[in-house]
Amino acid sequence: MAKEKEMEVKTVDEAAEKIAELQKDGSINKPTEAEINEATTVFNEQAKQFNEKRFEIGTPEKANEYFDFVLEFMDKHVYWTKQGWMGVLRMVEELEQLKKDLKEGECFSVGYQALEFLFYALTNPGGNGLQSAKELEAIAETYGKVLEDSGKVLEAARKELKEIQFLQDQVTAMQQGFYLEREDGVLQEGEEPQFTAPSTDDLLKKE
Repeated sequence: MAKEKEMEVKTVDEAAEKIAELQKDGSINKPTEAEINEATTVFNEQAKQFNEKRFEIGTPEKANEYFDFVLEFMDKHVYWTKQGWMGVLRMVEELEQLKKDLKEGECFSVGYQALEFLFYALTNPGGNGLQSAKELEAIAETYGKVLEDSGKVLEAARKELKEIQFLQDQVTAMQQGFYLEREDGVLQEGEEPQFTAPSTDDLLKKE
Protein backbone atom coordinates (compact mmCIF):
# COMPACT_ATOMS: atom_id res chain seq x y z
CA MET A 1 0.00 0.00 0.00
CA ALA A 2 1.24 3.47 -0.85
CA LYS A 3 2.49 5.53 2.04
CA GLU A 4 0.12 8.35 3.08
CA LYS A 5 1.47 11.82 2.36
CA GLU A 6 2.32 14.18 5.17
CA MET A 7 0.21 17.32 5.07
CA GLU A 8 -1.07 20.10 7.27
CA VAL A 9 -4.73 21.07 6.89
CA LYS A 10 -5.93 23.43 9.57
CA THR A 11 -9.59 24.01 8.68
CA VAL A 12 -12.51 22.10 7.19
CA ASP A 13 -12.57 24.50 4.22
CA GLU A 14 -8.92 23.77 3.53
CA ALA A 15 -9.65 20.06 3.78
CA ALA A 16 -12.49 20.34 1.26
CA GLU A 17 -10.23 22.29 -1.12
CA LYS A 18 -7.49 19.71 -0.72
CA ILE A 19 -9.80 16.84 -1.60
CA ALA A 20 -11.30 18.89 -4.45
CA GLU A 21 -7.82 19.02 -6.00
CA LEU A 22 -7.94 15.24 -6.18
CA GLN A 23 -11.15 15.34 -8.22
CA LYS A 24 -9.73 16.94 -11.38
CA ASP A 25 -10.47 14.84 -14.47
CA GLY A 26 -12.58 12.58 -12.30
CA SER A 27 -15.03 12.01 -15.15
CA ILE A 28 -12.28 10.18 -17.06
CA ASN A 29 -10.04 8.63 -14.42
CA LYS A 30 -10.75 6.64 -11.29
CA PRO A 31 -9.15 7.73 -8.01
CA THR A 32 -5.69 6.29 -7.50
CA GLU A 33 -4.60 4.59 -4.30
CA ALA A 34 -2.42 7.60 -3.49
CA GLU A 35 -5.39 9.95 -3.90
CA ILE A 36 -7.57 7.77 -1.68
CA ASN A 37 -4.86 7.66 0.99
CA GLU A 38 -4.44 11.43 0.85
CA ALA A 39 -8.20 12.07 1.08
CA THR A 40 -8.44 9.63 3.99
CA THR A 41 -5.64 11.44 5.81
CA VAL A 42 -7.39 14.78 5.35
CA PHE A 43 -10.68 13.41 6.66
CA ASN A 44 -9.08 11.68 9.64
CA GLU A 45 -7.23 14.85 10.60
CA GLN A 46 -10.37 16.99 10.46
CA ALA A 47 -12.47 14.42 12.34
CA LYS A 48 -9.85 14.22 15.08
CA GLN A 49 -9.73 18.01 15.44
CA PHE A 50 -13.52 18.18 15.67
CA ASN A 51 -13.75 15.41 18.26
CA GLU A 52 -11.17 17.15 20.44
CA LYS A 53 -12.62 20.63 20.00
CA ARG A 54 -14.30 22.53 22.82
CA PHE A 55 -17.10 24.85 21.77
CA GLU A 56 -17.12 28.16 23.64
CA ILE A 57 -20.45 29.61 24.80
CA GLY A 58 -20.72 33.19 26.03
CA THR A 59 -17.82 35.36 27.18
CA PRO A 60 -15.06 34.71 29.74
CA GLU A 61 -16.82 37.13 32.09
CA LYS A 62 -19.91 34.90 32.01
CA ALA A 63 -18.07 31.58 32.38
CA ASN A 64 -18.68 30.94 36.08
CA GLU A 65 -22.25 32.20 35.85
CA TYR A 66 -22.95 29.83 32.95
CA PHE A 67 -21.37 26.86 34.72
CA ASP A 68 -23.40 27.55 37.87
CA PHE A 69 -26.59 27.97 35.88
CA VAL A 70 -26.20 24.79 33.82
CA LEU A 71 -25.28 22.73 36.86
CA GLU A 72 -28.35 24.06 38.70
CA PHE A 73 -30.49 23.37 35.63
CA MET A 74 -29.22 19.77 35.52
CA ASP A 75 -29.97 19.45 39.22
CA LYS A 76 -33.50 20.89 39.22
CA HIS A 77 -34.96 21.32 35.76
CA VAL A 78 -33.54 18.77 33.31
CA TYR A 79 -36.11 16.34 31.88
CA TRP A 80 -35.10 12.77 31.14
CA THR A 81 -36.82 9.46 30.43
CA LYS A 82 -35.78 5.81 30.17
CA GLN A 83 -31.96 5.60 30.12
CA GLY A 84 -31.52 9.36 29.97
CA TRP A 85 -30.41 9.45 33.60
CA MET A 86 -26.99 8.18 32.53
CA GLY A 87 -26.61 11.10 30.15
CA VAL A 88 -27.44 13.55 32.93
CA LEU A 89 -24.84 11.99 35.22
CA ARG A 90 -22.21 12.08 32.46
CA MET A 91 -23.02 15.70 31.68
CA VAL A 92 -22.77 16.83 35.30
CA GLU A 93 -19.51 14.94 35.75
CA GLU A 94 -18.01 16.70 32.72
CA LEU A 95 -19.29 20.15 33.76
CA GLU A 96 -17.96 19.84 37.30
CA GLN A 97 -14.52 18.89 36.01
CA LEU A 98 -14.50 21.70 33.43
CA LYS A 99 -15.50 24.26 36.06
CA LYS A 100 -12.76 22.98 38.38
CA ASP A 101 -10.17 23.32 35.59
CA LEU A 102 -11.44 26.70 34.36
CA LYS A 103 -8.66 29.28 34.00
CA GLU A 104 -8.93 33.05 33.97
CA GLY A 105 -9.90 34.35 30.56
CA GLU A 106 -11.54 31.11 29.45
CA CYS A 107 -15.18 30.74 28.39
CA PHE A 108 -17.78 28.18 29.37
CA SER A 109 -17.08 25.43 26.86
CA VAL A 110 -18.06 21.83 26.17
CA GLY A 111 -17.39 19.13 23.59
CA TYR A 112 -19.77 18.50 20.72
CA GLN A 113 -21.83 15.71 22.28
CA ALA A 114 -22.25 17.72 25.48
CA LEU A 115 -23.24 20.74 23.39
CA GLU A 116 -25.98 18.73 21.66
CA PHE A 117 -27.21 17.40 24.99
CA LEU A 118 -27.13 20.85 26.60
CA PHE A 119 -29.27 22.41 23.89
CA TYR A 120 -31.65 19.46 23.88
CA ALA A 121 -32.03 19.70 27.67
CA LEU A 122 -32.53 23.47 27.62
CA THR A 123 -35.25 23.22 25.00
CA ASN A 124 -37.01 20.43 26.93
CA PRO A 125 -37.08 21.58 30.57
CA GLY A 126 -39.03 19.60 33.13
CA GLY A 127 -40.51 20.17 36.55
CA ASN A 128 -43.22 19.17 38.98
CA GLY A 129 -45.77 21.58 40.37
CA LEU A 130 -45.88 25.30 41.03
CA GLN A 131 -42.69 25.57 43.06
CA SER A 132 -40.44 24.24 40.30
CA ALA A 133 -42.13 26.61 37.83
CA LYS A 134 -41.37 29.55 40.12
CA GLU A 135 -37.75 28.42 40.47
CA LEU A 136 -37.35 28.37 36.70
CA GLU A 137 -38.99 31.76 36.41
CA ALA A 138 -36.44 33.16 38.86
CA ILE A 139 -33.59 32.24 36.52
CA ALA A 140 -35.46 32.95 33.29
CA GLU A 141 -33.13 35.76 32.17
CA THR A 142 -29.99 33.65 32.40
CA TYR A 143 -31.89 30.68 30.99
CA GLY A 144 -32.83 32.65 27.90
CA LYS A 145 -29.29 33.92 27.39
CA VAL A 146 -27.64 30.51 27.73
CA LEU A 147 -30.26 29.01 25.41
CA GLU A 148 -29.65 31.70 22.79
CA ASP A 149 -25.85 31.51 23.02
CA SER A 150 -25.72 27.71 22.95
CA GLY A 151 -28.12 27.62 20.01
CA LYS A 152 -25.87 29.86 17.91
CA VAL A 153 -22.78 27.82 18.77
CA LEU A 154 -24.58 24.55 18.01
CA GLU A 155 -25.74 25.84 14.64
CA ALA A 156 -22.14 26.62 13.66
CA ALA A 157 -20.92 23.29 15.06
CA ARG A 158 -23.48 21.34 13.04
CA LYS A 159 -22.38 23.10 9.86
CA GLU A 160 -18.78 22.17 10.64
CA LEU A 161 -19.80 18.56 11.30
CA LYS A 162 -21.77 18.46 8.04
CA GLU A 163 -18.63 19.46 6.15
CA ILE A 164 -16.63 16.73 7.88
CA GLN A 165 -19.34 14.21 7.00
CA PHE A 166 -19.01 15.35 3.40
CA LEU A 167 -15.26 14.70 3.54
CA GLN A 168 -16.08 11.18 4.74
CA ASP A 169 -18.58 10.73 1.89
CA GLN A 170 -15.87 11.80 -0.55
CA VAL A 171 -13.48 9.18 0.81
CA THR A 172 -16.17 6.49 0.61
CA ALA A 173 -16.96 7.44 -2.99
CA MET A 174 -13.29 7.37 -3.96
CA GLN A 175 -12.90 3.92 -2.39
CA GLN A 176 -15.78 2.78 -4.62
CA GLY A 177 -14.06 4.13 -7.72
CA PHE A 178 -15.56 7.55 -8.38
CA TYR A 179 -15.37 11.18 -7.31
CA LEU A 180 -18.15 12.83 -5.31
CA GLU A 181 -19.01 16.33 -6.50
CA ARG A 182 -19.78 19.07 -3.98
CA GLU A 183 -23.42 19.48 -5.01
CA ASP A 184 -24.01 15.79 -4.29
CA GLY A 185 -22.93 16.09 -0.67
CA VAL A 186 -24.52 19.25 0.66
CA LEU A 187 -28.04 20.28 1.58
CA GLN A 188 -29.95 22.30 -0.94
CA GLU A 189 -31.06 25.81 0.00
CA GLY A 190 -34.08 25.71 2.30
CA GLU A 191 -33.39 22.21 3.59
CA GLU A 192 -32.63 21.64 7.26
CA PRO A 193 -30.71 18.74 8.83
CA GLN A 194 -32.72 16.39 11.02
CA PHE A 195 -31.69 16.59 14.68
CA THR A 196 -31.45 13.35 16.56
CA ALA A 197 -30.76 13.64 20.27
CA PRO A 198 -27.46 12.02 21.29
CA SER A 199 -27.80 8.43 22.38
CA THR A 200 -26.82 7.25 25.83
CA ASP A 201 -23.74 5.60 24.35
CA ASP A 202 -22.73 8.89 22.72
CA LEU A 203 -23.12 10.78 25.96
CA LEU A 204 -21.09 8.27 27.94
CA LYS A 205 -18.14 8.43 25.56
CA LYS A 206 -15.10 10.18 26.95
CA GLU A 207 -14.00 13.01 24.69
